[in-house]
Amino acid sequence: MADTSLRRKLTLSAALGLLLVPGCHTAEQNLPYAETIQFSPDALDDLATRTVSVQVGHSTVSYRYPVLGESHPLTTEVRTRMAEHQTAFLEDLPDSGKPELAQDVEILAASEHVLGARITATTSGVRDAGTESSTLWYDTASQEILPWTALFQDEESLEAAHLAVADVLQDSYRISAEQLPGLVGEIAVRAEADPDSVSAAASEPAQDTEGAEGTEQSEGTEGPDSSAASPTPADPEEDKGGDTPLVGEADLGDPEQAWEAAERWSASPLADLAFSTAGGLAVRMDPAVVPSSGRISEVLLPVEPETAEEVLSELGYQARSAAVAANADPEDFPFDGTLTSEGTTLDCQRLKCVALTFDDGPGEHTEELLDHMAEYEAKGTFYVLGSLVAEFPEIVERTHAEGHEMGNHTWKHDDLTTLSADGVAKDLERTDKAIEKVTGELPPTLRPPYGALNGTVRSATPHPIILWDVDTMDWQSRDTAAVAKHALDGTVPGSVVLFHDIHKSSVDAIPDVLDGLHREGYHFVTVSDIFGLDSMEPGEVHTDARPN
Repeated sequence: MADTSLRRKLTLSAALGLLLVPGCHTAEQNLPYAETIQFSPDALDDLATRTVSVQVGHSTVSYRYPVLGESHPLTTEVRTRMAEHQTAFLEDLPDSGKPELAQDVEILAASEHVLGARITATTSGVRDAGTESSTLWYDTASQEILPWTALFQDEESLEAAHLAVADVLQDSYRISAEQLPGLVGEIAVRAEADPDSVSAAASEPAQDTEGAEGTEQSEGTEGPDSSAASPTPADPEEDKGGDTPLVGEADLGDPEQAWEAAERWSASPLADLAFSTAGGLAVRMDPAVVPSSGRISEVLLPVEPETAEEVLSELGYQARSAAVAANADPEDFPFDGTLTSEGTTLDCQRLKCVALTFDDGPGEHTEELLDHMAEYEAKGTFYVLGSLVAEFPEIVERTHAEGHEMGNHTWKHDDLTTLSADGVAKDLERTDKAIEKVTGELPPTLRPPYGALNGTVRSATPHPIILWDVDTMDWQSRDTAAVAKHALDGTVPGSVVLFHDIHKSSVDAIPDVLDGLHREGYHFVTVSDIFGLDSMEPGEVHTDARPN
């Protein structure tokens, strides 16, 4: 437990700031109620957000997330989790109706040390419709994404927090020990059956043990002593809690162990943890399992600051300080208005990603293609000819502005294997410069015409080389239905699909391709997204990114 001499104290300015909580409403009830500290990203002027909505005949999916900087780990994890949820939703659509999935993010805390985010997913028109939520925490020092368990010292502290929740339910909501819901009830029963156990003792207020053996800390050290003795594991034979996780010796300061603990404690209401305006914890519970809660949408149970101080880890203290300080003065949130570049925001190794690629343009049908892609918020990669970039600069500019990726497809579609190394280099450089002149960026990858390459091409190009694993044969067939069928039948997670946007029949196939793959839960990404640009070297040849 934390040394009481090192407890954090709320400043006067922070305490005054507790009177105003953006996005929260005061509960006028006699029962104890925790005002949570959480912010809508849109309420923070200097924080960029992205909102997406895809409405099609069979469903509507939408989501909003904060853009914390190019390829920021927390943005990537939030977006990837949302994408996983979207895939699961789309894969299990009912045969009728128009179900909806709406996902959102709220900021729980933000400072130079830690960022906290709460993700919600609300469904309607499906079985088990309702709202699910989870939280993520980002430690800026280690650049690790962490679960809620990392906010606590150890698993003994987790049990202590659950027992504090049990006390609130029993003392204020008049719920008997037998009526305590879920994991809270199981832990309380176990603690009552063995009041002398380490777990039960954890619920008692810690005494000031400054200078006592095993609790000594260096002057100025913040947070609990990370070298404190591990709790004694519970005896499995004595565990009466059914699915209650046994108290183990997990080091919650270790990311891997914290995630393992989060899995063991996944049924905990603390998984949706926030900090309260009082400086304690706010624990959400379903009113259905708290009979005396009244007609409210959610129960927000307070864990008092004094109790929280006994169980929080150093990261937990930093997170609480960040939450309270931001609540006192939202203008101090650490965003400067420049964090608007998304970079890579999906981990395609965990998702059903597909890269749709379009060769030989831009052309007269490219803008119609862009319109189709926009309906699904789909991103693609366009391998353009340098000679056509100057002819259709407005189309290239629009393609880039809408978030698609440009690729080098040579100046005028020459077979690069017929050129010398110097000839290859000059052709590709000329094309690169034409694209950069319009978009302001060099194309990151090369697709050689006809897929033709040799050692000379590989050694002369400064780009990774991207081929494909799904050929729609649209260069051979002008049959729109056949082109769509090739794409739908051949695509698997990690596929790179080849089209040519110079053919009207190919562009006409795209709506069916997008609709079919979207309904299967695919996410449409660029080549750099699906492969990970940092993992590709010049001259390397890639055909697909199917997960191993």
